[in-house]
Amino acid sequence: MSKNVRFRTSDKAVSRGRYKIWALVALILVSAVVLSCYIILKNNDFDFRAALGGDPDATAEDIDNPPENTEKSDRRFLFWCSDSVSGDLQFFWIARISMPKGKYTVLSPSLDETVYYKDSYLTFGKIFDLYGDEGLTKAVEEYYKIKIFHRIGSDTEQFKQTVNYFGSVTVEIPEPIEYRGQFNLILMKGSNTLKGDTLYKYLVYTNYMESRGPEIRCGILAQILDTVINPDNVGRLDKIYSRLANTIKTDVTIVGFSAMREYLTQLFNTGVKETVIASKASQI
Repeated sequence: MSKNVRFRTSDKAVSRGRYKIWALVALILVSAVVLSCYIILKNNDFDFRAALGGDPDATAEDIDNPPENTEKSDRRFLFWCSDSVSGDLQFFWIARISMPKGKYTVLSPSLDETVYYKDSYLTFGKIFDLYGDEGLTKAVEEYYKIKIFHRIGSDTEQFKQTVNYFGSVTVEIPEPIEYRGQFNLILMKGSNTLKGDTLYKYLVYTNYMESRGPEIRCGILAQILDTVINPDNVGRLDKIYSRLANTIKTDVTIVGFSAMREYLTQLFNTGVKETVIASKASQI
């Protein structure tokens, strides 16, 4: 019985050898291109977790110790206000909103708190002066090791207009205040319903209250959020965004607003169920 026998010539052996070499070269080139793309994207803060369907706001601590029943819903926002004339930062808050629980964790750092940013030790107030709200946001992210989802800010007049648009804010004044200096402020101890101008002055005044100031500012933000974020305003989402977009300073574009509609609807329907005033950075 005859069999088909194939003979491998030296030319074919050389050809296969060359093929293997070119395949190896191609693999090395592809690997180099992929690595280069990764480095470029990483240096430009590309969020690989979000691109792969993960939570863009999750920190290393969140991943190691995931909170219960969060459904990828913890988001952090930066709120700030600057003086209309000088441009100096007057106060700011970091708020962590946990859905669907309706839990708000609020921190109001001191303007004089010193952090390491851009190879220098600077206060938050100085960082805002030098690098604006974008620099403040990055400094907060680096210092607290968190991710800010969006930033929302205003100057003096914009803050007053925004508060007046929603009505007023009721706050508890721990001690009577009679202050005459940068401005005049007189408040009685107990419950006070404040419009935009007086509320702004009181918030600036808390900068002189040392240890109690941050806690009072957090309580005021909680009251503001409770006034705005509630089921009664669900049907006004478009009007509220339009009003705020034309009044305050925010990085939330109309496209971003549309993408967030489902989240905002759930947020407003839930309302503020619980407020936690953070006493340390790890809580935010």
